[in-house]
Amino acid sequence: MPRQTDPEPLPPQPSGAHRTDIQADPQADRELLPLARRLAPLGRGGAFPLRWSRGDGAAPRLPMVGWFDPGQLIATGFRAAMSAIVGEQSDRRVVQAIAERAADVHDYSTRPGPQGEPVPRDGLWIDYLADTGDGFNPTYACAYLLAQPELTLEAPDGTHHRLPRGDVLVLGGDEVYPAPSREAYQQRLVAPFEAASAGLRADTPPHVFAVPGNHDWYDGLSAFLRLFCSDIGGRGFGAWQTRQTRSYFALRLPGRWWLLGADSQLQGDLDTAQIAFFESVAERQMARGDRVLLCLSTPVWVHAHKYRRMGRVLDETDLLYLRERVFAPRGIELKVYLSGDLHHYRRHEETDPADPGAPVQKITAGGGGAFLHPTHDEDVAVLDEAEDSGAAPGLARRFAMRSAYPSLRRSWWLSFGNLAFGWINPRFGIVPALLYFMTAWLVAAAVGFQRPKGATESILLTTSAFATNPGLTLWVAAVVSAFIGFNTTRSVLYRVLGGLAHAAVHWVCIFHVGWGAIALTGALLPGWGFLQFVAAGALVFAGGWVVGSAVMGLYLLVSLNVFGRHSEEAFSAMRIQDFKNFLRLHVAADGTLTIHPVRIDRVPRRWRDADPSAPGHAGPPDTTDNPATLLPDGPLVTGLIEPPIVLRPGHGGEALV
Repeated sequence: MPRQTDPEPLPPQPSGAHRTDIQADPQADRELLPLARRLAPLGRGGAFPLRWSRGDGAAPRLPMVGWFDPGQLIATGFRAAMSAIVGEQSDRRVVQAIAERAADVHDYSTRPGPQGEPVPRDGLWIDYLADTGDGFNPTYACAYLLAQPELTLEAPDGTHHRLPRGDVLVLGGDEVYPAPSREAYQQRLVAPFEAASAGLRADTPPHVFAVPGNHDWYDGLSAFLRLFCSDIGGRGFGAWQTRQTRSYFALRLPGRWWLLGADSQLQGDLDTAQIAFFESVAERQMARGDRVLLCLSTPVWVHAHKYRRMGRVLDETDLLYLRERVFAPRGIELKVYLSGDLHHYRRHEETDPADPGAPVQKITAGGGGAFLHPTHDEDVAVLDEAEDSGAAPGLARRFAMRSAYPSLRRSWWLSFGNLAFGWINPRFGIVPALLYFMTAWLVAAAVGFQRPKGATESILLTTSAFATNPGLTLWVAAVVSAFIGFNTTRSVLYRVLGGLAHAAVHWVCIFHVGWGAIALTGALLPGWGFLQFVAAGALVFAGGWVVGSAVMGLYLLVSLNVFGRHSEEAFSAMRIQDFKNFLRLHVAADGTLTIHPVRIDRVPRRWRDADPSAPGHAGPPDTTDNPATLLPDGPLVTGLIEPPIVLRPGHGGEALV
């Protein structure tokens, strides 16, 4: 073993100015930093000052996602395309099934007794929330109500219902927008829930389970699995606690009910490993007479009906197999379908049920915080499984729409907000502004920047520009192709005709804006060639910004209200924060299931600090048992969308709806 020696002493340190190489002066050394870093005050981590942040650790109050911001359009389109390509080749659900061999089944039919022994529950409250994590105001409004100890809500029939806080929270898909990442989940989802439940200190915290939607899959499910399925970073989600280890799960409930959360990835299907998991649960743990609530990320019953009207078929063989081959032979009934994805509330009920006391329910409740979707875009008054999904006539059922929120009439009126498209989406204006400017510039250059003396000469000059400049014709053809491509409807005929009509209106506007700017600047700045050119370009650019945005809004309005197309684009453009919803369900020990659809007519735009000693606090101290750190400083209008939906145990009886 080598002999240890004492370390050599350090050489003497130089004195004077050379000593600053070892004992640096932080303030003096700041002079060596880049100018932008020196402008940032000390203690801010060198943050660039032009990017504003709260800096106090509070939840960032982010606005609704601007889906028509050019940068957002490009980023989201790229992520969607990449996830579709990669998702087809690499399915995380298969990896989960291989890595996690233990069944992800959780028993809520019992609770710990005085000595830790399992004691049957006398009931369980479950909250269902889908499509969260968009703007702060609607997401926080939902989280705020979910965290309250109790809600007292009025139904349309005038009855009042006291609903205690849920023991379990189920997030039904698309937990964050526009795309998943750790930062996005933290800022748009976790932070609002933490602020809403900061004062909730329960010995047994409520649990949360999540079903991933297509937006959660845009990163291959990486951020979702870390947040909801991993012990890394703890199992906390505000005051709630995560428990699942896969993106799909099974919950045993009181009264012989089960809640199954399914992951349909990007393709809208259940993979074989997942079906095998549910089949194993049915075989080993369910019993004849059990009933199931199935949580899906998309309302396939609505999409199948919509696709059939377009001459296409949506493959539902996996769900039919689950219902008819896995559950039915074992005497297990799939009674309730729950889904988000469409950001509104719709309930379809079985019209001729074998069990009148518990008709099958198909409920879309995607009002957890994302922009509102219309309810008047499709005629879904009646859904027929035999026609929509190709089910055998003897197995198919018919469903009638019993309720929609907002109402079809209100949805129709809301659509006219597209007339303010340019005001709501100011950044989008740069797209038509560049289109108008480039087209006008190309036409003017092709005719030698001549100034026409009237409308007839303007038409002749424009015709001449196209006749003598093939590049201009190619430019117009490329732009028209882009308009046709934007029209994403499944109907080829409508895609072409609608795209051509949309493009034609813009060409008419470009003609008038372009020649009008040249005529105006020629009259105001005679003899000022270059200045006239700059002024005309500025006018065309500004005119394209305003007029082009207005044309886009009008196109979306007409497409939706006349042809029933572009419903997604028309309502995402308006970024409506109000008309949110979630479900509060109660499962009784005797098997009675009661579903309370909660509505939020108006979301507050302002919030005040609940702590009266906090800076900026307004209003009196809050004396209620309120766990939230921020309280509404504006209207928070709530109630029930419709009277509670009650499914009775067993057969016979009359449904109370």
